[in-house]
Amino acid sequence: MAKDYEKLDSIILESAFPFSKRMCNMLGYLEVTTIRELAAIPLNNFQNIRGFKTQCRLELIAFIEFENLENLFDGFSHWKEAGDDYSA
Repeated sequence: MAKDYEKLDSIILESAFPFSKRMCNMLGYLEVTTIRELAAIPLNNFQNIRGFKTQCRLELIAFIEFENLENLFDGFSHWKEAGDDYSA
């Protein structure tokens, strides 16, 4: 768990995860550069961001799982399981 907190200040785009251009643009739009900044955004708030649709949601889930960051995002498992109805 302490190792996860070390990752908080990691630069997102320096990850080996293959981000799409859309997701890179979304992160730029949100002015999010570190995992700490990303984790500070409640997952349910992403549905309110213009342009953040199913593709970005699935990619964010894949990134969180790829980096094993599930425990840094409150409600991650519920948000993931909610599918397209992630407002619940």
